[in-house]
Amino acid sequence: MTGSKELDQVKEELVEGKAKYLRPSECRNRMRRTLTKEFDAIIEGFVEAAKKGSCPHVKLATELLKPTRTGPSRKKGTATKYWEMLQREEREREQLQNEQLAAAQELQGTDGNGVLTTRF
Repeated sequence: MTGSKELDQVKEELVEGKAKYLRPSECRNRMRRTLTKEFDAIIEGFVEAAKKGSCPHVKLATELLKPTRTGPSRKKGTATKYWEMLQREEREREQLQNEQLAAAQELQGTDGNGVLTTRF
């Protein structure tokens, strides 16, 4: 026996006659239930292996201790992306107009204050 009643029950079902096939959702649910029941023992075994110097266990332990969120929890919506694009285009348009105005003033020979400047 393996010590887990549920695992022993599944093995007995497989041995008896036809094998009972599980749907993917049933597999996930069974795995979640098993992990939930055995979580404390799994963590204890994991920590013991890490204490003994098992590099993969230590690496995994440090990865598990890191915060999981690295960025915003939600992606930007279409409306937000569109609004930002419009703002960016407006800034570019204003920058282009300022450059054109500066170039026109340079051609006319005046500075921004209307004072005539001469170039040698």
